[in-house]
Amino acid sequence: MAESIRVYRPGDEERIASLLRECFDTFRNYGLDGSKWLEYAKLNEGFKLEGAYLLEVNGTLVSHVQVVEKSLRTAAGLLRTAGIANVSTHPSWRGRGYATKLLSKVMEDYRAKGFPLTALFTGYASDPQRIYRRLGYVDVCTDRAWVAPVEDAKRAAQKVRWIEVREAEERDLDWLVNVYEASGERYTGWPPRPRSEWVEKLLKRTAYHTFFHVERSPGNFVVAEEGGEVIGYAVAGRVPWNPRELAVTELVVAPGRSDALAALFSHVVARAEEVGARVLRAMVPSEPPYSKLLRVFQPQGGGGVFMSEVLNFKALAWGAAERAAKRLAEPVALELAYRGEGAAFRVGGGEASPHEGEVHARVGLDPTAFNRLLFGRCSALELLLSSTVKSVIPLSKVLEVLEAMFEPKPLHIWLLDHW
Repeated sequence: MAESIRVYRPGDEERIASLLRECFDTFRNYGLDGSKWLEYAKLNEGFKLEGAYLLEVNGTLVSHVQVVEKSLRTAAGLLRTAGIANVSTHPSWRGRGYATKLLSKVMEDYRAKGFPLTALFTGYASDPQRIYRRLGYVDVCTDRAWVAPVEDAKRAAQKVRWIEVREAEERDLDWLVNVYEASGERYTGWPPRPRSEWVEKLLKRTAYHTFFHVERSPGNFVVAEEGGEVIGYAVAGRVPWNPRELAVTELVVAPGRSDALAALFSHVVARAEEVGARVLRAMVPSEPPYSKLLRVFQPQGGGGVFMSEVLNFKALAWGAAERAAKRLAEPVALELAYRGEGAAFRVGGGEASPHEGEVHARVGLDPTAFNRLLFGRCSALELLLSSTVKSVIPLSKVLEVLEAMFEPKPLHIWLLDHW
């Protein structure tokens, strides 16, 4: 049988949509067709038609992978990331390695394009997860939401009279982008969001997960305003699969504005009562300032896992070394290796440069610990202790270099920015 791998050509959209409906209940229930699939490119700037990969056998579409290009905040800085989505093989063709073969080709292509990282979301302990692990993807963390009966959430609601909560409008766009970016500095994940996605996903409609959306209704997207300045926003609404719940899919305020957070949360609780919801589900970070609100909530796992793998370690390590140069007083020659790919450099004293010859330390990085470090699930010390180290300088000095290169922060990616 003749196998071929290629990218999208005009006219493929109906076959791709048909395969996705066959493989995923979400697409089937959503009524995905070719026109809706093409609409994805309008809603998500990183979705490119040339990122749609197809594996055919004798002209029959057997397997499909979609790449959604993202820039993710990581402990090593902002990294271009090949987001993997919609990995699918027709049920009649499963068990023959087609998805593995196709995704391997995708990883090869995006490594050649210079992408330092690839990442995806999948079900934990699922067949796809086993495929991804074989290809090198590492479990970073499982997903979690916060759930409370509306009557319990009311206990945490506080009126803030000096802050107005109103419908978001297009004139708020600059404020919204600034608040989102400023708040995101405290996290990993949290990709910069193009203005087009603010307009298409939130102002014109309400996207509740990637490109899945409902019509925007009053109260779905509101801002907190004080003295003419937008200092926060909230996105909340009912999702089609559970009308008993009001889902809070985004809740973001300017740093230090816990009063805006309280005002927006109070609005969300009131909206839940207004629409007759009995449960409030919040997909928000667990760290301050959110932790105070979450005291009346309980965590609930969603059964998903976030996974990542490094595609171009030298590019990633070099960028991290440049960021660390001014943080280290004395230069250190260091070689880091990831799955056999090494990067040697001299860093410190305000400079970073490639290095040849003897080094002060060689560190063979543990892939699991390193990927978790990138997204704040592992410290530099934990990485060092799980790695293979040969050093002529104290390990405390090696740790100092790693801590200067990599700055772990909590991970959070809003559902709208999933892929």
